[in-house]
Amino acid sequence: MTDRTIVGWDGSAESDVALAWAVERAKAEPDGIVLVDIEDPAALAPGQVVTAELVARRHVAADTKAERVSEANGGLRITTHVMVADRRDELRSFSRADNLVVVGTGRRHWPLVRYDWSLGAQLAARARGALAVIPALPGLDLRTVVVGVDGSEVSLKAARFAAREARRLGGELRLVHAWLEPLVGIPEVQQPDGRFTIDLEKEHDAILQSVARTVRAANPDLIVTAELVRDDPRNAILSSLDDAALLVVGTEQSRGFDRWMLGSVSHALILAIRVPTIVVAPECLI
Repeated sequence: MTDRTIVGWDGSAESDVALAWAVERAKAEPDGIVLVDIEDPAALAPGQVVTAELVARRHVAADTKAERVSEANGGLRITTHVMVADRRDELRSFSRADNLVVVGTGRRHWPLVRYDWSLGAQLAARARGALAVIPALPGLDLRTVVVGVDGSEVSLKAARFAAREARRLGGELRLVHAWLEPLVGIPEVQQPDGRFTIDLEKEHDAILQSVARTVRAANPDLIVTAELVRDDPRNAILSSLDDAALLVVGTEQSRGFDRWMLGSVSHALILAIRVPTIVVAPECLI
């Protein structure tokens, strides 16, 4: 057993949900879990400082949690790592091409602009492997995995990842590809005619069917459906999640300052998160 699942945990209800989700996945892999608890000085209340006693309490809490969860799940291997550091940077340092970092997140009740720089979005933008953001546990009757595909190499990698998750859940895989006619904002420019729209739809359907053939060939016993949706990608994917246990999406990553930003679609989906969501980076090997 290897420890390829990293869970950001701080004793909060959100982190407990993330840990519960990660445990079920790790048991099926099989995989070990590293429970990472970080005391971030920047997150302390005004006037509060990090003390040895405070860190010792966090060690005890993390070790106790790991022991209880391990005993409740057949001796699942769970190790702990407690430190004082910037939470985002430290969790980012755990991200590798061959592992999965898991964090929890609260439900969205306020304007989404407040979540532009959420921990999940920041980690996904810089992850080397895969990052799971868990808003809540899916219903026990849900088995469908949804993946957004656009024909890019990273979206094909996401589709392969999603297929493995669907097999783990004993469910089915739904490929979603969105398309729209190009926007023409100048009245003098001729608008696309019907023939153009039909041809464009066929091109997008060819992309979708190519991905579907690749996934089906590698997973002959998995039910794979392919949905071509005439809408923007965010709406197309969100409309496919009513019966989903998991969403998987790939994201391109930039260098320099832009490395902090997710791709527009994956960022929008993290902000509107409804189901457990895994963001797959180009370097991902799992």
